[in-house]
Amino acid sequence: MTVETKKYHHQNLRNTLLEKAEELLGERGIGGLTMRELAERAGVSRQAPYHHFSSKHTLLCAIAERSFEDLNGILDGTESTDALSIEEVLKQYVVSYVRYAALHPEKYELMFGAVTWRNDPSPKLIEKGHATFRRYTHIVRHLQEKGSLPKSVDVTRMSQTTWATLHGLCRLKTDGVFVSLESVEEISLYAAEMILSLLKGPVDSV
Repeated sequence: MTVETKKYHHQNLRNTLLEKAEELLGERGIGGLTMRELAERAGVSRQAPYHHFSSKHTLLCAIAERSFEDLNGILDGTESTDALSIEEVLKQYVVSYVRYAALHPEKYELMFGAVTWRNDPSPKLIEKGHATFRRYTHIVRHLQEKGSLPKSVDVTRMSQTTWATLHGLCRLKTDGVFVSLESVEEISLYAAEMILSLLKGPVDSV
């Protein structure tokens, strides 16, 4: 029985490796995260991480998948009460989304960046990424169903356009253009109002 087997159950080791990888990611960035450093941080042999992640890219995809789960858990909280109007749900979605990107820039880069998406993204990452967009589209469609968005509007195209605005704001923060989290959150509220304005657009003629 190996040291790793004694110390960790198989699934526990995978979770531990992901936790330690996230620590290294936050400390050193994507380029500074190596499988060797990960093994040392977890206190296992250099080969142990490869039993769970065949390559660094596979590991990065797994971190991105977990990050989507974290983000969606946060977004669940913005939709958990019937007391909020769909407009308020959208505002909370935007603010929570931007805050997550601001607090976890390295994870955000893996969730939506070229390092994972241009190099054979995992099927699970693709599904989780698309599911996050579908969640936003559902909010936009709900706005249309309640009459706040003209029926003539293509929900998918409008969702893509306004979601791109949201990503632009996140990118300005993660790239260091906007430094203050407080200013980003204030801007995100303005962004939510702007997105609502864009979504509602002109009223359909009778």
